[in-house]
Formats: sequence, structure tokens, C-alpha cells
Amino acid sequence: MIAKNTARASIFLIMVILLGSLFIYIPKEKSDVDAMGAPAIRIILTQTKQTAYVAPGQDGVVTFTGEVTAQIPWSPSVQYLVVSLQAEAGGWSVAGAPSLTFNRAVSLQNFQLSVQVPIETSQKTQGQLTVAGKWRYSPGTGGGTIDPVTAIIVIKQYYQFSIGCDKPYVQIGPGSSLGFKIRLINEGNAADRLVVEVTNLDKLADKGWTVQLSQDKFSVPEKQEKVLTLSVTTPVKWNIWKNDVDTIRLRIVSAQAESLGDISDIADYSLYIRQRGFSIPGYEPVLAVMALTIMVAMLAAFAKRKRA
Repeated sequence: MIAKNTARASIFLIMVILLGSLFIYIPKEKSDVDAMGAPAIRIILTQTKQTAYVAPGQDGVVTFTGEVTAQIPWSPSVQYLVVSLQAEAGGWSVAGAPSLTFNRAVSLQNFQLSVQVPIETSQKTQGQLTVAGKWRYSPGTGGGTIDPVTAIIVIKQYYQFSIGCDKPYVQIGPGSSLGFKIRLINEGNAADRLVVEVTNLDKLADKGWTVQLSQDKFSVPEKQEKVLTLSVTTPVKWNIWKNDVDTIRLRIVSAQAESLGDISDIADYSLYIRQRGFSIPGYEPVLAVMALTIMVAMLAAFAKRKRA
């Protein structure tokens, strides 16, 4: 009897252990999700390089398009795959990074990103867009990261410059010489090669003027200036009295832009010279005044004698 009871107790104990084991190892939904493995996700950028236009008056916005493909392992416990894209461009503002939802019927989705490049950014600056992401199952807690992809942002050179002179208006005597100090400032976003032209040189030469630039072609680094000298000699002619204003017209263009087939900025500037006084060729101004005084005195004396 005792042996029989012992056998029964052993059988009961074995059954309890077996039932407990079955209870412990019953698969749960979370375990199914965690055990199904990672999806195959790939980010693709359609453009690997874009150009930003950053001249004043432009927006500096660069747009990239792309797609995400995702293959989800089969499991009855998972309904969706959520992909959250993350984008950065070295401190420049990036907009449009979306969250995308996939299922077994949807394995490809498109996206678009915009990068705001600051206006007047130097051409020497090159940006890089990096797009990465994270994924997770829904429902479930499984998740991970997605390998990043990159693209380059290059800066387009723009051409902008200005011209100035501390004394653009001067007054001199006829037949005199002077020099203008002209400042040419490169306001573009890269080094530039500029050309200076006196647009009314032929007309001035026909009137007897001499106009000469110390340099008509030169290079100016980004955001720096070049100082030129414009030497001028007004006509040496007989002038009992002269009081006229003449204009020297200058034009600056970018030889670099023209050589590359780009559109150059154009800067026009005018210098004004008033000739005021006497001019007798071959005499110094003081001698000219003395000669004129003697001539007037002689004419006055002659007129007086004639009246007498």
C-alpha cells in the first residue's frame, strides 16, 4: 500500500512539474516580436550633390528627394513598422524629416528634405547632408537604427562689388593734373577678377584730356578691396576764363564671371571735375594772370587815347 501511494505521489509531482513548465514557456506577444528579427531597411537619396544659391535676394534653399525601402519579416504579432528619419547638415536648418509607416503591403515610401543655407555663405564652405533613422515595430518594443546616407551641398559663387572715392568731385584750373584714389570692394562670396573701363574715354580724348588707370585688370580676395589711381590731365588750351564741369565715367565688371559664362554684376561710377580759371599755354598760372592784366591795361589805354 505504501509503495502504491508513493508511486501515485511521484506521478502527481511529475505532472505538476510538466504543467509548470508548459505555463512558463507559453510564447507571449512580446517574445514573438522580439524573436522575429530586424527588418531590412534602406535609405536612398536621389541627389548626391546640390548647389545652393546664396546671393542677396535669393533664398539659399536646397531640396533633396529620396526613398525608404523596408522588408518586414513575417509574424502574426506585428502590424506596422515605423521609420523615423533624422537629418542634419552641419548646423544649417533642415526641414521635412518625416516618420514613415510600413506594412506588408507597403514596402517603399518617398520623402523630401529642405536645407536652408545662410545667404552670403562663402563659396569656400561645403556642406554635407546626413540622413539616418530609427525603426520600431508596432505593436511591440523591438527597434534599432538605420545606416545613414550622405549628400554634398556646394555653394554657388555670386559676383557683387562696389566702387567709391573719397573726393569724387574736385575743382582745378584748366590745364592741370590730378589723381583720384578709387576703392574697389569685392562684396561677393569668393575671390574675383575685375576689369575697370573708362566708358567715355574717347570723348574725353577728343577734347584733349589725358586719362590713365594705374591698373585696369586685377584680382580682389573675398570681402576685401583694391585701391587704384586714376591720373587725369585736363586740356591745355587758351582760356580767358573757364568754368565748366566734365564727367569721367567708370564701369566695373567681373572678368571671372564672363570667362565662366556666368552673369556679372556691373558697377557704374562717375567722377566730376570743374575747371575754373585762366589758361594760357606755355605760361605758369601767375604769369598768365599777369599777362592778361597787362593786356587788359593796354587795351584800356588804347581805348582812352582813341577817345581823346
